[in-house]
Amino acid sequence: MKLPPGYELNSIEVFVLTAELGGMTQTARHLGMTQSAVSQTISKLELALGVRLFDRAMRPLALTPSGKLLLREGAQLIASARGLAREVREGSERAADCVTIAMAESIANHLTAPLLKGIGERALQWKLRSGISLLQHHDFLARKLDMLITGSSRLEEMEEVEHFPIMTEDFILIAPAEHDGPLDPIEALANTPFIRYSLLSAMGQRIERQVTRLRLKLPNTVEVDSTMQQLSAVAAGVGWSITTPLCLASQMELLPALKVAPMPRAQFCRHVQLVVRRGEFGTLPRDIAELSRRSLKQSRLRQLVEQLPWMESALHWPPEPSEPLS
Repeated sequence: MKLPPGYELNSIEVFVLTAELGGMTQTARHLGMTQSAVSQTISKLELALGVRLFDRAMRPLALTPSGKLLLREGAQLIASARGLAREVREGSERAADCVTIAMAESIANHLTAPLLKGIGERALQWKLRSGISLLQHHDFLARKLDMLITGSSRLEEMEEVEHFPIMTEDFILIAPAEHDGPLDPIEALANTPFIRYSLLSAMGQRIERQVTRLRLKLPNTVEVDSTMQQLSAVAAGVGWSITTPLCLASQMELLPALKVAPMPRAQFCRHVQLVVRRGEFGTLPRDIAELSRRSLKQSRLRQLVEQLPWMESALHWPPEPSEPLS
């Protein structure tokens, strides 16, 4: 059976993006098209299939039952087509056009240079972003980002998303070096200012949930949104905080001004992983995750463990894959 004119991969991709992004204006902006061109593409697709895909009487646009079916199956079809294109490219050793990766700031401090050096030839253009993880999640869902390297688990329930583990790290306590009291029990610190990590970040929210479980009543007097702010404030004697080995290792020069200890009880951790849409970019996500793991093992974390040997037990690594980097 010959496919009807208008029933094309490009048309299905435009429809899927419109359904995912919630409107034709957003799709036009994302694809660099006019809104009129997006509308015409979807109208031709509906004409080719003989059904309505959107209920245009509703605002915002709502999918018809046929539209819901095409969204579910069409998204898989587009992912398969993209995967096939990338496999063909990899077979011909052709680099990807552009790859956009976002990372939490504490992770970007360690991985930006190693990634560019190790796999820079795998794409013609790299866009590496750092910032607040929850905002990055929104951009990922809006298809403004191709991949995330994140310590959050907010996307783990999505079937269309793949996760490649990189490492797990336990949270740790930090206080000023001149702090002469104990760090255990943690309640001993509750009378001194607590430096909160941004509640707009996944890590900040993770810490806050644990503080709530410990039933600690900590006034919200200081909140920062970068590891440099957090660690330098503690090193200056402003207060104490909860952080991770990766964050601490990114500011090793502050270590002499800090007292560092494992969480005395109710230990909790951060799972660092690479997130990508299923079937996209071929073997590149796996290779980026593996390179990230190897780079972190050889990063300033080694210096941190040399100075604080107990820190090694706070770092957990997944098994090494049997396949080498391609």
